[in-house]
Amino acid sequence: MPPSSTSAASSATERVLGKKLGIDLGTATLRVVTRGEGTLITEPAVVAMRDGEAANSLLGNAAFEARAQDRTIVLRRPLDGGDVRDHAALAALVQQAVNRAVGRQRIFKPDIVIAVRAGMDGDGRRSVLDAGARAGARTVYLIDAAIAAAMGAGIAITSSRPYLVVDIGAGKTDVAVLALEGTVAGRSLRGGGDQLFRGLAAQVEATHAVVLDRDELRSAGRLLVAATHEERTAEIGGVLLSSHELAPMVSDHLRPLDRALLEVLEDTPPALRRDLRSTGLLLTGGGARLEGLDRHLAGVTGCSVRVAADPEGCTVRGTALAVDNLDLLRRNFMYLR
Repeated sequence: MPPSSTSAASSATERVLGKKLGIDLGTATLRVVTRGEGTLITEPAVVAMRDGEAANSLLGNAAFEARAQDRTIVLRRPLDGGDVRDHAALAALVQQAVNRAVGRQRIFKPDIVIAVRAGMDGDGRRSVLDAGARAGARTVYLIDAAIAAAMGAGIAITSSRPYLVVDIGAGKTDVAVLALEGTVAGRSLRGGGDQLFRGLAAQVEATHAVVLDRDELRSAGRLLVAATHEERTAEIGGVLLSSHELAPMVSDHLRPLDRALLEVLEDTPPALRRDLRSTGLLLTGGGARLEGLDRHLAGVTGCSVRVAADPEGCTVRGTALAVDNLDLLRRNFMYLR
């Protein structure tokens, strides 16, 4: 067989036998799925490092445990607000995630699809692509998180019908009108669910001189309601808190999202904007669980709103679907061989 034929046959074999990974690269949580095997990893997006190098190939909960035992270990998060802030930690996180998903010793290189914030700049995207390549990928593709989330929620993005998607993660929020495999109009915000909880902690400390721990913040979070006429109260951290007391903070938090939604609708062609009245708005991401958010956004947009089933898992499910349609990615999104 001529060398060129041998090379082509080898490449074809690798495409068939090499694993295909989908990665939701979140600010707070890393999720990895392998086609045909289900989700393998759901971990905090943190790595254990010592002297600038990955320590013992530890990520997520194992990294926290290592830090508790060894104070020379530093915990680092690669992303902040959906953007890359620590390139070394990013490379370590992706490397360790790929190793866990497909093993350190592998004959065939995997194809990887990574979901990122739509507003991530070129330098950040190149860093993510480079991290995937360094992790041993045959090909790395990037897909906007809102598109992946829509696919994971069951929306056929190849349809000519438009869909309005709001994907609220821990560190970012993406708003997009999708149709015909692409984004018709969109906005990407640095800020998500973590920002709301930081505001909650700051308000309670400023008003009541009480610092809430993580569990207490989670309990207080049940009082965060986007739209309700019913007051709720709870004693948390030794103080009595009410949903009405926290309502102005929630309103301030939602104001940039409201503005982004109205701008996206204004940028959408009138014919598609009319169609959105029937297709409605889809809420995905962990921030979609804020009670009353669906009613609030329905009032802002005039569209019906539904929260996706398992909203946190939509994006990684979408990356799993995308690895089965790499031609779509080649046509529409950045990729690296």
